[in-house]
Amino acid sequence: MQKAVLKRKNFLVEEGKVRLLRRKLRARSDSEAVRIAVDRQLAVKGIQDALYALRARGTLEDVFGRLKSR
Repeated sequence: MQKAVLKRKNFLVEEGKVRLLRRKLRARSDSEAVRIAVDRQLAVKGIQDALYALRARGTLEDVFGRLKSR
């Protein structure tokens, strides 16, 4: 696996939310908590895109009617 290249970025975020995120994720630092959250959100988006692609091909049936049209 290729090692990730880290680059310093400056963001304005609510300190309380970052503190809560760090606690919930049991991260060692604020930076680690944000990296974990970004990785997880990218994974969720990838899964959503795959589901929408399956639905567009007609190979996924939305039996509960929960998938929104794009």
